Amino acid sequence: MAAESYLTELLGPYMLGVLVSLAIGLMLGLEREYDRIRDDVGFAGIRTFPLATILGFVSGILSEVYTPVFLFVGLGGFIVFLGIGQINRTRMETGMGLTTNLALIITFMLGIMVSLGMYRDSVATAVLVVTLLSLKTTFRSIIKNITVQELFAFIKFVIIALLILPFLPNKNYGAGGLLNPFEIGSIVVIVSFLNFIGYFLVKFVGSRKGILLTAILGGIISSTAVSWNYAEKSRESNEWSREYASGIIIASAIMFPRLLLLAAIFNTAIIKPLLVPMIILTLICIVPAILFMRKGTEEAATKIELGNPLNVLNALSFTAIYIIILFAVHYGNEFFGESGLYYSSLIAGLADTTAITISMAKFALNAENLNLSALVIIAATLSNTAVKLGIVYLKGSRVTARLVAYVFGALILVGTAYILILK
Repeated sequence: MAAESYLTELLGPYMLGVLVSLAIGLMLGLEREYDRIRDDVGFAGIRTFPLATILGFVSGILSEVYTPVFLFVGLGGFIVFLGIGQINRTRMETGMGLTTNLALIITFMLGIMVSLGMYRDSVATAVLVVTLLSLKTTFRSIIKNITVQELFAFIKFVIIALLILPFLPNKNYGAGGLLNPFEIGSIVVIVSFLNFIGYFLVKFVGSRKGILLTAILGGIISSTAVSWNYAEKSRESNEWSREYASGIIIASAIMFPRLLLLAAIFNTAIIKPLLVPMIILTLICIVPAILFMRKGTEEAATKIELGNPLNVLNALSFTAIYIIILFAVHYGNEFFGESGLYYSSLIAGLADTTAITISMAKFALNAENLNLSALVIIAATLSNTAVKLGIVYLKGSRVTARLVAYVFGALILVGTAYILILK
């Protein structure tokens, strides 16, 4: 704000607005000019867009000083001008020019925003528009590779998030007021969104970048799924046992920051007691995993079958697990105190760490339960780590099982010691 005041005093509000409008127009015009040169189509570029922004700015200024008619006349005349130009172009160019027409109208409106003193908002909007325009090739490539199943999964997600969730009652029901339909629906949407993003990262990035990157991206969805898949692969390709062991460990390392982020979404206060142990447990995984890796990892098979990005049955199953754990935490604490919560976390960790993490984050909204909730979450991660170790021993090669056992064993020992010391 101080810099803005200084520039206003130095240049005057009008010239500052002109320069900001010019910068916004140049930013958008540069992207359109590059697109026009590359595809040899289009009609507006590095000169037209700055002029459009300045025209919008001047129209806004005149409407403030004299009458709002200037604004309506300027915008209406600009749209008519674009329409006439669109009609005069060939049919092929018309199809290619629609985006540029819309971008020009947006550019004109951004100039009006500058005239109202909305400098930062207009620049931020321009950055988003430029980003959207420049991703045309990327979007087309992604759309070509999307399956019908993935398209319907996206549609179902939109329906759940935008059409169903907003209409769920935001009231507490059941014993202890534990059941809130809106909160439960929000949790399902958040978890589904994280899985959705992770799924497409693996699909479009991970499978081409080697075991390590696939493990990192796969760990966003499910470190257990990565452990299951890589354990099988290590037995099929024994010469890559060290790399697959590293992938399993890296995917498990992702679990700790992922759960920290998830817990913070529902209770930011829980970051403080969780941050140090989560960093320690993450480092215990990452350091040996890097040492296990060797050159040439990208040559190994790395595809992970992660199934449907939005399986409704899985979402309902997660909801059921979450509700069960919610009641287990409530009644475990009521009848057995702290020990009941630990029992609940160990059982929950056998299947899933997400639900118990969310439950304990909400349980920690009472400040007295903050440290206890953090320790319970850590206990759940240790239980889940033991499950993955069992999977690797049953399905993986001897080398993979041995290397994973070293790291996971250290993880369980350090985590257990941390809980016992702070309990």
